[in-house]
Amino acid sequence: MNRGSFALVLVLALVGAAFAETGTFSYVSFGAGSAGAADRLVLTRQEWIVSEIAGSMLNTAAFAGHFEPGDPFQVRAAGRDASGASRFKVTRRVEQYTVTAANLWAPEAYVRMARSLMADGAGLTVTEDPVQDRVDLAGALARPTPAAVKEHSARLSRLLYDHPRSAMLHERAAFLLGLGAQQGLGGPAAADPRPLMCRMTAHLAIARALHPGGATREGRLAQKTLLEMAASVRDADIPPTNGDRPQSWIIEP
Repeated sequence: MNRGSFALVLVLALVGAAFAETGTFSYVSFGAGSAGAADRLVLTRQEWIVSEIAGSMLNTAAFAGHFEPGDPFQVRAAGRDASGASRFKVTRRVEQYTVTAANLWAPEAYVRMARSLMADGAGLTVTEDPVQDRVDLAGALARPTPAAVKEHSARLSRLLYDHPRSAMLHERAAFLLGLGAQQGLGGPAAADPRPLMCRMTAHLAIARALHPGGATREGRLAQKTLLEMAASVRDADIPPTNGDRPQSWIIEP
């Protein structure tokens, strides 16, 4: 695959649905003797959430750094810390990350991993693209309509293609995803907001890794929406994903 084709595939994955269990990330639940059936099901749901978020971040990093994701990560529940927060091990070859969170959709739980994935080459620095989107997005969508959300989704998808290291654009993508979830947009994810919530979390974690100095207005609104959704989302079975089919929009038209 030439560089141009590879970049196109990766950016479509970046702004589209996260990979399914058989894609870039997979989750591994506890063995049969480690917990009861109900407990294992809860763990599987939690591992799925971490997988979706981490998979979205890896695809973003791969596009921004011009490398192929390669081998899948494995996600395994690893108990709780002293405060009762859930802990997960995310491993791939010699890479290993620990995600610890009371709320699995809390972006701050993934910032350290995002910073490592978005690092410049093998170094420790993380370069931010300072591009500015001059549109007052929160103002323009103060009373959002589905048509307006999709219009700005198309515009921001094109900007993210050119600037995958822009913290501002990642925050705006999360803001749009929140509006899309509230309005029932997002294709197959419309019936269950959790896939969109996972992508919101990934965008916000990457934004914080790129720009730790503070969020934009859209970033703060996206965070507020995400926390409200996390507090009210139902605890259902693992939702279906869109598989490995890349999409070209933040919000599917």
